[in-house]
Amino acid sequence: MATKPIIIIGAGFSGLLLAQHLRKSDIPFVIFERDADFSTRGAGWGLTLHWSLPALRSLLPDELIDRLPETYVDLEAVERGEASTFSFFDLSTGELKGASPKAPESQRIRVTREKLRRLLATGIIDIQWGKAFSSSSYNQDADAIVALFEDGSTCFGGILVGCNGSRSRVRRDVLPEYENEMHKIPVGVLGAKVDYTPEQIGPLRELDPFFFQWTSSENDTNVYFSILDAPGNIVSWPLCPGFFGVESIIPCPSTSKDRLDLIQTFAQTWAEPFRSLVLDIPEGTDIKPVELHDWLLPKKAQSSPSHPVALIGECVSLHGHVERQWIIDRGEGANHAILDVLDFATSCASYLSKLDQPPSRHRDDALERYGHQVIERVRPAVLASRQACMDAHDWKSIGPDSPLLSRRMIQLQFDDESLGWD
Repeated sequence: MATKPIIIIGAGFSGLLLAQHLRKSDIPFVIFERDADFSTRGAGWGLTLHWSLPALRSLLPDELIDRLPETYVDLEAVERGEASTFSFFDLSTGELKGASPKAPESQRIRVTREKLRRLLATGIIDIQWGKAFSSSSYNQDADAIVALFEDGSTCFGGILVGCNGSRSRVRRDVLPEYENEMHKIPVGVLGAKVDYTPEQIGPLRELDPFFFQWTSSENDTNVYFSILDAPGNIVSWPLCPGFFGVESIIPCPSTSKDRLDLIQTFAQTWAEPFRSLVLDIPEGTDIKPVELHDWLLPKKAQSSPSHPVALIGECVSLHGHVERQWIIDRGEGANHAILDVLDFATSCASYLSKLDQPPSRHRDDALERYGHQVIERVRPAVLASRQACMDAHDWKSIGPDSPLLSRRMIQLQFDDESLGWD
């Protein structure tokens, strides 16, 4: 029987990382991406990679490991020995509330998502662009998963791997019963990309060369700021009565002008240099609302022996417009995506390495092992990220035991039942 390729849906960084590992291991694959090209989504977020670095290096060929510095947000800062410390400040006073110890380049790097994605595309010559996944089915006679695309084309493979983000159509296809079980985070968020002069950015770079987070001890407003080629601000506030002296919930304004007015009103209560960060945003800047949701894996892996599908990255943990609390408040989304790829490769190694693929029960056992590994690792992490987001908008909850400030690690012990979220 001819070898059936691994079908990868999504050419984001997790899909491309999986493709690199399969390429390195001489395992056939095909990769499909709904976007037209790399430029469709823009620069994207900066990503802090820390405990996932050993996994990343194990998955990549040596020549790409050597080129990782090409993806750094600020290579010159790294060469000067500067490092981010997950700095957290009191917006009201300017005082440092918490920070992690500095880590060497071997243990923590800050990369641009788009630069990393382009590096991971090196040598992946047949990304099939403009191919939006529609659904999948199982062909019993061929013992193959069949991917159907919106243009009517199909692809037969051994395993279908969904790497297609928080609104994953693959997840919706294989777990439709869970699609509506997303949790809305009761936080209002507005984001903007702003160009600052060296003079404007200088006081902030002296505090941290990469990114910050701040919460106001006076009124629970929160800011995340990332220093990239196109610096990004996110201002957020709790959606609860009584915030900022207003009896009702303060909704997200409908126009960019009103959104800017709102966050500049908040900023009037902040200390410098944080106040000027928002007051200096020029009129006419596009201020975008950001919806916050998350999506929890079911507590038990879903057994689907006739549907060989795996989910990797954001589509196994998140759902929403922009999952800001996962990416920022714990800074671990990309790290878990990398571990997903490694766990998939490890769990399915015996199946993936066979040219004449073993019986389907071996494949199904491998996928079930992968599912259990992901649930055990990712479910507590998503809950911790949810709590971190809530704590970031409740000053009295911010302490050393809060997941907002606690140590980043691969495996957390975070009991959702004790929090009443079950």
